[in-house]
Amino acid sequence: MKKSLYNFFSLLLLLSFLGICTQTYADEINLTTSYVTSSTSTEQFAMRIKTTSGTKYYIDFGDGTEIQTKKGSGYGDYIYYNFADMATNPVHHVKIWGGPIVEFMVISNKKVSELTLKDCNELVKFSCANSDLKTLDLSACPKLTDVTCNANNIEDLKLPESAIYLTFNLNRLTLAEFPAKKSYKYVYGPMRPVYLEKEKINGLTVDLTDFLQYNGTTSTFKWYRFDNHGNDGNFNMLIDPSTYKEENGVFTFNEPFDTEIYCVVSNSALPRLDNINDRYGIMPIKLKGKAKQLEQVHAAFLTDKFTTENLTFNLTLSSLTDNSPCMINWGDGVIQELKLNKTESVVKHNFIDAQVDKKHLVQIQCADLDLLQFPELSGFLAFQAGNVESPVKRIVLSSNRQNAIDVSMFKQLEALTANSCFATEVKLPQTATLKQLSLEGNQLKTIALDGFVNMEELNLSRNQLQAVNLSKMNKLVKVNLSFNNIYTFTMPDTYALLKEMNCGNNSIPMYSLPEKKTIETYVYAPQNSYTILPEYIKKNVVDLSVFNNLKGVCDTPQPTTYIWLNKDETGIPIVKGLCYDEADGKFTFKLPEQADIYCSLQTNAFPDLSSNGVDYRTKPITMMKVANGIADINGNEQGIEMVQHGSEITLISSKTAMVSIYDVQGRVAKNVNMTAGETANITLPAGVYIMKANGMNTIKFVVK
Repeated sequence: MKKSLYNFFSLLLLLSFLGICTQTYADEINLTTSYVTSSTSTEQFAMRIKTTSGTKYYIDFGDGTEIQTKKGSGYGDYIYYNFADMATNPVHHVKIWGGPIVEFMVISNKKVSELTLKDCNELVKFSCANSDLKTLDLSACPKLTDVTCNANNIEDLKLPESAIYLTFNLNRLTLAEFPAKKSYKYVYGPMRPVYLEKEKINGLTVDLTDFLQYNGTTSTFKWYRFDNHGNDGNFNMLIDPSTYKEENGVFTFNEPFDTEIYCVVSNSALPRLDNINDRYGIMPIKLKGKAKQLEQVHAAFLTDKFTTENLTFNLTLSSLTDNSPCMINWGDGVIQELKLNKTESVVKHNFIDAQVDKKHLVQIQCADLDLLQFPELSGFLAFQAGNVESPVKRIVLSSNRQNAIDVSMFKQLEALTANSCFATEVKLPQTATLKQLSLEGNQLKTIALDGFVNMEELNLSRNQLQAVNLSKMNKLVKVNLSFNNIYTFTMPDTYALLKEMNCGNNSIPMYSLPEKKTIETYVYAPQNSYTILPEYIKKNVVDLSVFNNLKGVCDTPQPTTYIWLNKDETGIPIVKGLCYDEADGKFTFKLPEQADIYCSLQTNAFPDLSSNGVDYRTKPITMMKVANGIADINGNEQGIEMVQHGSEITLISSKTAMVSIYDVQGRVAKNVNMTAGETANITLPAGVYIMKANGMNTIKFVVK
């Protein structure tokens, strides 16, 4: 028996010597460190290893020196070491085996970058803090209960079910990587921000689903622009949530950023996640991709409105049907989704990158967009063409200063209101759909209206128009052309639907004013003085017969009364029969001297033209002298003196004279033959009169 045992051990020893049979050990720990040691200082690589008392274990420090054999004391042994080849080899692979090992610790701050454990079935406590680990797998240690691995850069942590006392803060774990809490000792924070995997970023989409929940509690996310001051969550760098869309932790941005961005993640179940200057979330990333575009642009405009938190850009919109989907690309990275209804709604927006003189191209996608209304002084610059035909029916653009208003791209436009824009040019769509047009208070000198045969309401008041042609618009209901300088004015042949007309404060000839017919509210006065056309003046003959027999506001033609007066400050009427003859509105003058004269016209066809002390008249013309048989009108050589007391006139003559008194129609009111020194008393009814002595020295007077 003794001989057999001896032979067995002898064979085993021989096989071991030959390398055929080697001794194996249960526990094995491998680590890589870049810690720098020094034989002249206390800078030494340090570990603490605990085994059962008397247990041997071995250490290979990877510096070419002999393997060290250790014998456990049972209390935990500290091991300090200076690497022998430190001058030539900064990185060392250390191996510990034997055992069983009960506790293992790499003393803090030893720059361990890799660490693996194999068959450590008796390991109860593990520690490797303040190092450079990125992964740590302790899942094969079935008795491990206490783990300390804080202050590394661990992104992947695997623990056995037995691990209950945990310190793993200051690593880079997503919430999905957090180990379950099983005891009072659960030190998770603060946690460093995570380096996001490349596959989690796809163009403008970022997948943060690994941060979405912790134990059923949903996280909140805030995105910031990176300003090279760490992930400090600077409020001034906060990215507006309306510039991206989030769905179950997946974020899709509307456009890339010129700087890196990062996300801060908070979870109410983990209140100590944040570090003050390095808040939990993800490290800065750079998005690459094209800015999101609307598939269809039904309306677009350019604005330079500078908005702040308390000064919004308000856009009033409506659709043809209720609950109509709408998207607005505000041009600042914000794409807003909303529902429009037939009732008007105000959409408010603050441009998140607002600054003085910054322009934004705003695009709207809504297949049945009806109303597009801008507030006063909105900063509107110009409309832009979309990529599909615009459905917009109504545009309101009042009080937005524009040199030119171009709405030609809105082919379905039915109503345009652009009052007080100071525009000198308006480009309208070539479409018959336009029914309402209001351009009051601009600076338009011309406007083409030929194609708008369905126009119902037209307001061109307070412009600088000289000609307006409404000949094709027989569906008009309401027209306002007041306060222009219109001279050439054409109405349609029929306007049976017209109820309101205001064409006052223009230069429209009275004969061009429309007849009242069905008009209920008709304002036609005042009108500027009429310029007699050159073809109506032939030498000493003036033809104003176009003013005869006008209907105006009456049902039948009305006569016109013509009164010719001197232009000078006296305003003395020119005597009919004496200075001119009339035949049916044609006047033949026989003035003894050249004179500047004008004609006042009065007719019941347009009574308001002569109301309030302002009459309708022609502009002055110069009429040349014509020999008429009355000679030498030089002065009051006859010595006639007139004294008036109300309606009583006293004439005193120093010479013999024939005194004639005429009314303004040229009819003789009184003839008086006077001798030298004679006095005559005459009573006249109220009116304007002209007195001549022997046909000379006209005197105008009024009896009230």
